Amino acid sequence: MVLVDGKTCKVAVFVCVNDRPIERVSCAKVGGLEFYQQLKERVKTLGLHQSHWITRTGCLGFCNSTGTTVAVFKTGKDPIWYNEVKMEHLETIWKEINS
Repeated sequence: MVLVDGKTCKVAVFVCVNDRPIERVSCAKVGGLEFYQQLKERVKTLGLHQSHWITRTGCLGFCNSTGTTVAVFKTGKDPIWYNEVKMEHLETIWKEINS
């Protein structure tokens, strides 16, 4: 095991992209991967990839048929969880990440 130096990380964002069989709801079916890709691209474009970690995850436990689940962890603050997140919420989430 190797200890990772995570001191450069100011915010870690987890976006559910879980996919399930056709008959079950999942974040992949409601835009989870697309939302993740948009956040990841913005971080790369702005050169924030060392301080803003955007990670795609499996199930975060809030499955629904409306939108994905996003969790924002910022240094020194309580985590913030969002459910039913759609692409139209990207700017709101981005403001939370950078506030």
